[in-house]
Order: sequence, then structure tokens, then C-alpha cells
Amino acid sequence: MDSNLTEIKNAHLFMEYLMCIGAKSPHSRRDDWELVDIDKKRVLARIKKDTNGDTKFFICAALLGRK
Repeated sequence: MDSNLTEIKNAHLFMEYLMCIGAKSPHSRRDDWELVDIDKKRVLARIKKDTNGDTKFFICAALLGRK
């Protein structure tokens, strides 16, 4: 997992964080998804299923204090 990403345990909180950084929410919270900053070549947010099939949410927490 990317070292710049922090796991968020709550799907609703993850969606709120996406809005805080100005990101468009994914269509589904059940599918794998990534928000990538192409210029800086890094992942800003990710939704991924683990080996048990549980959905995990990750976000770059450093972005939350910036505008």
C-alpha cells in the first residue's frame, strides 16, 4: 500500500473527505477505484477490496488541511 495513504474505516467519512479535497466521488463504493494526481504521479485516494472481500478506503491525509 502507498505509504502516503491513510486507511479510513468509515465509508461515509471517506466520502466527506473526498469532498473536502475537491474530488468527485466514485459511482460505487464497492468497486476498486483510484484518484491519481497525474502531475505528481501519486495516488490521492483509493477504494480496494482486501483478500476477504471487505472494502477498504484510503486517502492522502496530508491533503485534508490544504485548499
